[in-house]
Amino acid sequence: MSSRLLTILAAGFLSVSALTDILTSPSHANTQSRSEEEIEEIVRNYLLENPEIIFEAARRYQQQQAEAEQLEIEAAEMAAAEMLDEFRNTQAGHVVKATSGTADVILVEFFDYNCGVCRMAADFVFELQENDPDLEVVLQELPVFDPRSRGPALASLAIAGTDNYVAYHRSLLGSTGVIDSNRAKALAADLDIDSDLIEAALTETALQADLHARLDRSIDIGDQLGLRGTPAFLVASPDGSFLRLVPGFDENMIKDAIRDARS
Repeated sequence: MSSRLLTILAAGFLSVSALTDILTSPSHANTQSRSEEEIEEIVRNYLLENPEIIFEAARRYQQQQAEAEQLEIEAAEMAAAEMLDEFRNTQAGHVVKATSGTADVILVEFFDYNCGVCRMAADFVFELQENDPDLEVVLQELPVFDPRSRGPALASLAIAGTDNYVAYHRSLLGSTGVIDSNRAKALAADLDIDSDLIEAALTETALQADLHARLDRSIDIGDQLGLRGTPAFLVASPDGSFLRLVPGFDENMIKDAIRDARS
């Protein structure tokens, strides 16, 4: 490892005070008169003699990163509290009501039809609701994984709020390969969904403008919540007193959040 690389590592991991201690210690006096190369050599030798410093610095760095990520999640949850009604009356997806008629927990899923992990999560989400009559699920279109995801998102959004949506949604997510506009039309035909409506969603200027605006709003929400991709889940109580954001797909974290929402 070069002395320059070690110096970069030191500068990245060590605090300013730690480097100051190294360079101002009695054994390294008069560093102000030394060249950059000499200072690099001092730091290099110090780190080679005290390698535990790098491990401690790395540990602290990881801890700081974890704390920063937690703060981001907490800020996102605060933002989500103001959007809960918008999710439940979504214009950028579909709401699957609780079978009991009264939901005590809301599960919002942000997904993309070309996201492999979203495909893995699809059955889990519906099985979760099938076994939980008081759970309401909001399927929020977030076509950010692949530019071609806009096509199926437009098509499915055109039938959001209808009885056909869930079957179409599951068919899209249950497919393999890239799902684009042509695949979206073919899958709709397989389910005998109104082909004229799907075609209009993909080609008709006026309808497209409205649907694109809804998808753009969903992407804007994703940005406000700090979502870095799909899938992502938001678990909330209906009054917004409990909210928890679960980035990625973790079955246990989602189940724990639902349990905590009820407790």
